[in-house]
Amino acid sequence: MWISKSGLIALLLVSISNFSCRQSEEKVGLPTIEISDQHLVDFDEAISSIEFIPLKNQIDSPVNLNCSVWDLKVTEEYFVYSTICNPEAKIHLFDLNGDYLKTFDKTGDGPEEYQVLQGMDLDKDTLNISVGGGIIKQYNFPDFEFIGTVTLNENAVFIPNFTKLSKNKWLTSPMFDGNLDENGKYGIFKIQDSYSGEITELPLTATPLTAEMSEGEFSRIKENSFLLNYAFSDTIYLFENEKTTPFVSLDFGERKPSPEDLKMGADRFETTVTNQTFVINIGQIWHTENTSRLKTFALAKNPSMDLSNMRTFPVHEVFIDHETNKAIAFPSIPGWSNGKGFAKDGYFYDILRTDDWIYALEKGLFGKYGEELENMIEELRDFEDPILIKYQVKIND
Repeated sequence: MWISKSGLIALLLVSISNFSCRQSEEKVGLPTIEISDQHLVDFDEAISSIEFIPLKNQIDSPVNLNCSVWDLKVTEEYFVYSTICNPEAKIHLFDLNGDYLKTFDKTGDGPEEYQVLQGMDLDKDTLNISVGGGIIKQYNFPDFEFIGTVTLNENAVFIPNFTKLSKNKWLTSPMFDGNLDENGKYGIFKIQDSYSGEITELPLTATPLTAEMSEGEFSRIKENSFLLNYAFSDTIYLFENEKTTPFVSLDFGERKPSPEDLKMGADRFETTVTNQTFVINIGQIWHTENTSRLKTFALAKNPSMDLSNMRTFPVHEVFIDHETNKAIAFPSIPGWSNGKGFAKDGYFYDILRTDDWIYALEKGLFGKYGEELENMIEELRDFEDPILIKYQVKIND
């Protein structure tokens, strides 16, 4: 069909208009969450309920529960608390009252044992442990009987974060191996196929600055759906049915690092941390019942920060309500921690080591809940026993 010049111009204008509308709709469709020091409140203002549950050690022959690197999983029946202080990493099982049940310790160099424990994932009745060199060792849960070994990428020296997607596919975030693409970036998340050996990188890349802080993390929101986060990211992503899309944009205002800032070297990074120049998304992520939790550095500056004392680092817990797209934040009790909490059924979980709760009580960080903790501490068998906190947050409009 022949179209006149004027008709062609009109058609082009309509097409451009439609394309612009689609772009606008897509942009509008991505929620933007404003996060600033204006969203900071005291701990007890943000909490709607809290429980302090001591993880009580066995009396006759107590095990070492005091470790700066830990991981917590929560099931319908158990608290699964891993102390990842290699070469003596162990996994401890408690009931939901905090009573000690048993310890899983398979350290050694045998085929059913591990020399190091890099990370763990609990998939229903299967405990998966990353032991180095791309090897996953599997055990029945909760009896801890050995199942077998799964081999992922042998060049992946360190895989702290991983989870099983299907029979042979695993979502992983291995340690940065030093290889960069032509843009000076590396892939953070990879799908590894244990049967074919195929490795598929998700389309999320970062500069080596991200690796200075942590590997990428993810939180399951439903079957085959995860939220993805990584250090310095200004977006939380959704990974669903092996497709990756932006989920929410994080607006840190004028103190957001620019793309050029993300190319800084180690020396400037140390200066940036010292001066608390930028608000930094640390890269952790938890999610339950439409609420996400992440951590930030320098959301509000601490003029008394001391590089030799990580307790003084201005780390804040940030919670996002995805129904209202509102955020709330408060000073982190564990602070700059090597621990990994949990989220389940509307509750968030953390482990407080002795130094954590002593510091929090001295600073009054628990507010009106401090007295409840003090009363519970009087009943502790051992001051070295960790305390689990289980809490819900409230985010007002």
